[in-house]
Amino acid sequence: MKLLHPIKESWKKLSDNTQNYLIIIFLCALFIGFGYHYIDYEYYYYGAIPIILLTLLLFYYRLDKVLYLIAILTPLSITTHISETSTMTIPTEPLLILFTLVYVFKFLIDNHHDRRIFTHPISLAIFFYIAWMFITALTSTHMLVSFKYLASKIFYIIPFYIALIPLLSNFKKIKIIYLSYAIPLGIIVIYTSIAFALTGFEFDKSFYIMQPFYNDHTAYGAILAMFLVMTSFHLVTKNKSKWKILFYLILFLIFLTGLILSYSRAAWMSIVPAIGIYIILKFKIKLKPLLLVALGGIIFFFIFQTPILQLLQKNNQDSSGNIAEHISSISNISTDASNVERLNRWACVFRMFKEKPILGWGPGTYQFEYAGFQKSYQLSTISTNAGNLGNAHSEYFGALADSGILGMLSIIILVITVIYTGIKVYKRAENRNEGRLAIFLTMSLVTYYTHGFLNNFLDTDKLSIPFWFFTATIVALDIYSKKRSKV
Repeated sequence: MKLLHPIKESWKKLSDNTQNYLIIIFLCALFIGFGYHYIDYEYYYYGAIPIILLTLLLFYYRLDKVLYLIAILTPLSITTHISETSTMTIPTEPLLILFTLVYVFKFLIDNHHDRRIFTHPISLAIFFYIAWMFITALTSTHMLVSFKYLASKIFYIIPFYIALIPLLSNFKKIKIIYLSYAIPLGIIVIYTSIAFALTGFEFDKSFYIMQPFYNDHTAYGAILAMFLVMTSFHLVTKNKSKWKILFYLILFLIFLTGLILSYSRAAWMSIVPAIGIYIILKFKIKLKPLLLVALGGIIFFFIFQTPILQLLQKNNQDSSGNIAEHISSISNISTDASNVERLNRWACVFRMFKEKPILGWGPGTYQFEYAGFQKSYQLSTISTNAGNLGNAHSEYFGALADSGILGMLSIIILVITVIYTGIKVYKRAENRNEGRLAIFLTMSLVTYYTHGFLNNFLDTDKLSIPFWFFTATIVALDIYSKKRSKV
């Protein structure tokens, strides 16, 4: 950093126009200098470099436009195999990587940073989450896997959290980014719903009919639950024209239809706690009695866990195209393959945790290690002895196996901090719409926090980008919105 200091000081003394001219001259000189060599050897693809350089300039000077573009492309992106063991989501992941590299370079050159972003409680919780992941990556059983996993987290957090918050000081950009993702998502829901209807709503097709845009119905349901709640905010916001209300109503109905037809029980369940938060705040229900009820429920379960489990084991209702039966299958832990396999994965988590409780096995390594921890009596009809069917089916338990007890605690701390901040902004925002936006953002994230007990998708762009965007928006509202003098 000391070596960069004289360069930074000299650069800052130049006018903006001079800086721009120097950058253009430097890039042109590079292009001409290398061009003689490549053209001489008939490497004509070298001609694409000006396009790449223009893209870099766009990334450097118009970061907000790049983020809009990435948000638009994310629902439409497709996962492709780049090797036998590696995949990449095209085109969003290359754009995210490029954005991160350019932003870090710009960050080092530019000294104008809002310190409130980096000292905000949510940011500190995220730094702890990433720092502990880095520490456990150093002791990982698959170090390369863990550092790739860590890098993927950074490539989501820097663009759609750190870089995004200053842009959201203009609150109009919140709606622009929301619509940038929501409209393509709505198009995909319409496409998927029509394709599903053409099969005669055949239940087995509901699990993968949304491919290639979303891997399965659980990820598809999770994103729809988040955006269903956020679209509700635009319906209840005042001072909107009739055409805007009609637009958001249509979007709401599209997302609701998609959520129902996703047949994702976890996504359906995740709406309930989000509504619960709204009711608590709307009717100003005190927190203390709610905590007492929750504590009582936990105590009741542990006292009567044997008869409760025996009762659950009597439920033989499997997943079904009938919605009532499908909901009933949520508590089937005997014959429903999805539920039984999830319990098998969780059992493996706790055996792995028992062996490495502090540092875990390394970020992203669960899928490579859990096979040896399976027990024959816990296997489901979809289990494999190779243990090659993916992750722990829980954001929290996956972190417990990968990064030990502090890994899981880092996620819990982040969740609590975001919920607390969202409620705080709601209560003290001078502008009622900004306060209402904060609570609907919190509710949207709560759908994923709830879903995160049963599945984990934050290693994908489809869920990570809206997840960090919603989190960044709560921080932006907390920092930049006007506050009432008395709460």
